[in-house]
Amino acid sequence: MRAFADIERELGLKKFIDSANGTLYCVPPARGAPRVIVRRFDRQLPPSLVPAYAELLAAAQAWIERDPELAQLVRVEQPREIGADFIARTHFNATALAAFLETDPEEDPPDPPPELAGMQGRFRLRADGTSDPRDRLVTTTLARSVLEPTRKTFYDHGAEQFVIADLKPTRDELDRWRDLAAR
Repeated sequence: MRAFADIERELGLKKFIDSANGTLYCVPPARGAPRVIVRRFDRQLPPSLVPAYAELLAAAQAWIERDPELAQLVRVEQPREIGADFIARTHFNATALAAFLETDPEEDPPDPPPELAGMQGRFRLRADGTSDPRDRLVTTTLARSVLEPTRKTFYDHGAEQFVIADLKPTRDELDRWRDLAAR
């Protein structure tokens, strides 16, 4: 399992933005360069939570896939690589969910795609019936990615679906996930 220093050197990563869940790094734009974002677990989330974070991403996608109708409307992007102290994922350049949910007309929000209402409605319907503790934790985390304005969920026009590029779990949620998974 590689460490951040290895992937940083290999890809020539540059700091992109500070984030509470870890500093984000990207590959500098260049012809033929891979479109990769790397989250280094160096802030509120320590490297020891990398496995729980990756497991939660997989569990969120599995939860979505249990409903074929919802799976046609949204997916959780899985990591390209999971390291000792980082997760690498695809860097998307698309319209974020936050833009579609903008309420200030001065911001000139884009028209939402027709899939937005269906995705949110289907998610609410499925999440309301969740009683399993793992599923409740997954839906709590997913709700921030499908119901709230976020810059980490994008609309993929080609696939006609939303892509959750990165969940927004709290440290407490990841600690709980780790505990639930250990049972």
